[in-house]
Amino acid sequence: MYDIAIIGGGPAGLSAAVNARRRNKKTIIISKEEQSSKILQAHLIQNYLGLPEISGPELGGRMKEHALALGTTFLKDEIQSLYQEGRSFTLMGRENAIQASAVVLAVGIALGKEIAGETDFIGRGVSYCATCDGLFFKGKTVALIGYIPEAEAEANFLAEVCQKVYFIPQYSFKGELNPNVELWEGKPLSIFGEKKVEALKTSNGELAIDGVFIERSGRPVEQLIDGLKVEGGFIITDPEQATNINGIFAAGDCTGKPWQIGKAIGQGQVAALAAVHYLETLS
Repeated sequence: MYDIAIIGGGPAGLSAAVNARRRNKKTIIISKEEQSSKILQAHLIQNYLGLPEISGPELGGRMKEHALALGTTFLKDEIQSLYQEGRSFTLMGRENAIQASAVVLAVGIALGKEIAGETDFIGRGVSYCATCDGLFFKGKTVALIGYIPEAEAEANFLAEVCQKVYFIPQYSFKGELNPNVELWEGKPLSIFGEKKVEALKTSNGELAIDGVFIERSGRPVEQLIDGLKVEGGFIITDPEQATNINGIFAAGDCTGKPWQIGKAIGQGQVAALAAVHYLETLS
């Protein structure tokens, strides 16, 4: 059982972890990525106070090293859902289940806009987890749309169970694919079918498929926990970064603009301190 579980390993999540550990709270970060893909893409950051002309990968690396040096546990996984049980929360990942007394959502914003028809076919051919749902498409044809390099492993996994896999990267692809995976260039435009997914329209043509897997840096926040107050795709918080659910806090890009590192770090600190205060009310 952890005191504080943080979903997301970007600047907001790492800031929350540092401040939670500084107050001796048993803290875990669960992140799908080893390092935030957004900060990795920043070749040069010029507006972070005191560190001009620093690269995104260097700044992100320093942040993670700081959190780890203080004793933060880092777990590479993607949380699919979380729910409250009495005075604690259970976070269900693809491979792990974590329990914590408080949660900080620092999930960022998903890279890649929603595809036309995507929401309509969730559970009817659209999935966000290949290792979770891949076996439902055994012997069938699927497409995997990847916005982050982690998608490559998911495509190769699907190739072991599906008859054919189309991999449609939306980033500079440099990896290796299973021979049963066909690299498809182009942008996804729309998903359509009758009662279930039947085809995917792309800028490079139409694919007849049975399912679509979408790998982004994060899942829509509405899918994490029932009852979380969200407006325009962003989590609503009070000045202490508390959400409408007691014990759950949020920080960073997932709370809205401006999408800046400095703002994310500040909110991460506030969320961690508020979570620490919340834990004191439980004792």
